[in-house]
Amino acid sequence: MPRLTGKNEIRTILRRDPAWCVYALGDLSPHIYGKTQWFFSGFTPDLALVLHDYGTSILFAMGTGSIREALGHVIWPAHLQVQRDALDEVARHATITSVRLMWRMVSKGARVPASSPGPTRLSADHVPAILRLYADGEASGESPDFFYPSMVTDGVFFGIYEGDALVAAAGTHLLSREESAAAIGNIYTRRDRRGRGLGRIVTSAVLEALTGIETIGLNVRADNDAALHLYESLGFTRHCPFYEALANR
Repeated sequence: MPRLTGKNEIRTILRRDPAWCVYALGDLSPHIYGKTQWFFSGFTPDLALVLHDYGTSILFAMGTGSIREALGHVIWPAHLQVQRDALDEVARHATITSVRLMWRMVSKGARVPASSPGPTRLSADHVPAILRLYADGEASGESPDFFYPSMVTDGVFFGIYEGDALVAAAGTHLLSREESAAAIGNIYTRRDRRGRGLGRIVTSAVLEALTGIETIGLNVRADNDAALHLYESLGFTRHCPFYEALANR
């Protein structure tokens, strides 16, 4: 089974469904691409990506024909972002745990201006405050589970302060201006400050900062109705259901 190493060939396949492939498109960026391996069955579209980063492996797939070979190159346990057919194929070769049904949502270009006064653009200096904010949700299992400080310097983050305390934040999991792709995430409002529209304000600010980016996506749990309605009010639509899970040898 051929391995793909040419960005143009990979990009052509991913561009068949850029909303589903927004994270994979971002992984073509120069600072990430060296951490990737791409597997191709020879039939288009059918592509699997293994990303070695953050101390683990992430497996993404279009179709199922490349999954078995890709699993031979992961570090176990592998984190999955796959649709139903690919999840079933992985289950033929590995043990699946921690399955969560998700929606991939995509922005259709509408921009809702951030409220005035606008939130603060966050930088590396604000990382300790961001970590304190996210720690607020650890006991309830609500804190963002995929945040790394490098995301702040590599992407776009906004927050709202009350005094010295950061009470709401939103940012990007990835931002690739070369591929015109971005994924929004790490959205959190402190539990005692909810119901005031703060999550909407910081998410709107991130969207404004991404003006000109062609594909903007995000992931949300299928049972999180409040978040689904918030993102729909900001111009996102539900593109496809998929699964996050762990695969163990």
